[in-house]
Amino acid sequence: MAGTQSILIDTDHGEYCRYHDSLDVVTAYLAFTGAEAGDVVTINLVRMDGYGALAMLTQTVTCAAGQPSATVTFALADAVEQPSYPSPAFAEIPVYRAVAGDYQVQATATGLTGTAASATFAVSVVPVDELRSMWIKGVPLQALDVLGPLQQPRVLTGVRIRRVSEGCERGVHTLAYTTGSPGTLAWDGGTAVAVPATRGQVALVAQDGESYVLCEVAPFLLPAEGATENIIVEGGEFDDDSLRRYVHYATGELESALYYFLEPRNSDTDPALNAARFGYFVDRAEQPVTYKRPRDFAHWMSFQLQRRRILKVYHLDGWFNQSQAVSIGRDWIVFDEVTGTLELVPDNGAIISWQFYGAAILQFFINYDTIPSFWHFGMASGIPDLTGDYAVLRQAIAKKAASDILSAAGFAYTAGAASRSVSRDGVSDSRTYAGKQGGEALRAQYEEWLKQMIPRLRTRYGGIQMQTV
Repeated sequence: MAGTQSILIDTDHGEYCRYHDSLDVVTAYLAFTGAEAGDVVTINLVRMDGYGALAMLTQTVTCAAGQPSATVTFALADAVEQPSYPSPAFAEIPVYRAVAGDYQVQATATGLTGTAASATFAVSVVPVDELRSMWIKGVPLQALDVLGPLQQPRVLTGVRIRRVSEGCERGVHTLAYTTGSPGTLAWDGGTAVAVPATRGQVALVAQDGESYVLCEVAPFLLPAEGATENIIVEGGEFDDDSLRRYVHYATGELESALYYFLEPRNSDTDPALNAARFGYFVDRAEQPVTYKRPRDFAHWMSFQLQRRRILKVYHLDGWFNQSQAVSIGRDWIVFDEVTGTLELVPDNGAIISWQFYGAAILQFFINYDTIPSFWHFGMASGIPDLTGDYAVLRQAIAKKAASDILSAAGFAYTAGAASRSVSRDGVSDSRTYAGKQGGEALRAQYEEWLKQMIPRLRTRYGGIQMQTV
């Protein structure tokens, strides 16, 4: 049996969100070449960013005779990690894994060399469609004095328009590619310009000799045959990628202000080593924690982790510099979810494995009050699910992102001009600038809400900040 020779994979959207009813299921379309009856295709929903790649959900398809394609779906809500230790429910709860990040649908099959993959798509906390319709509420997101393509070339892959001259008129223009040695590009019937041998920029002047575009060209991505594509030039607008970056920045700012992750994230002191060792995805690298001897025998050994809202502790090891001294099992670990305090309290039959390397190290452990960078660990922390009682945190992300976008859009709209008049003879051009911009009232409302709510959310879900001396 020859087996499947190739697989093409596409998805129904470029962005998903498990908190959005119409975007919470990833539908993947697969087209097979050379598939034979009995071929088994394994399809994975894979997260791509961070340390390593993690298969979130998996499905399999067994090909029937003459089957050229298949469709599979992945419900983001199904990407959940159940408690791995039979501890009380308050100590370890299910951890949802379909967090914001970059994802692909990947497939392997009988007879297929390597792995087939879809284009990378986003999973977001607040999707762009919701941001535009619900939180920005129709405020213009344009820089009217800056022209740009309504969308980048789709037929002429490998060409990205970086700049459009002010002399270019709004409307439909043509971008033409002709194959050859080398191939050429032309804008609006202007002089053809040779495609560079490697990735680079070319300036294309229109036939009128006045307007031009600056393009970045990746020659190895150009189509095999020549083609002409219509490009619509309009006032520059905040594209979907830009809006997603605002959501990403807003999430980071809020996490810094609240002192905890807004979605479940894995942290590890040694991500490159332990991602493979324990087979889990690592989002953040952490610093090891200093060992501090308990002040007396009436207290359990404890220390404070760098994160609050602890969901799981995957491993805990003690190291003297480069030598591992102890590996502590999960049956010794008790943690406070909100404050991030971890204590070593054995359950019945717990065994701790101390593996000291020589009498000298043992002497250090007994004689010294502290050991720098002793505790190495891996953990999951953050808000388990941004629904129900936690939905207000998702609202905070949306309002923070919308506030930043509205502020930037107000100044970008005609470069901050509140009004503009141009005489018919073209001699007079006057503009009036004002401190208020489009969406100012909405932005001010969001800012006031955030000012009041951030301290409350910090205390409500992260506990009261205290330090024991």
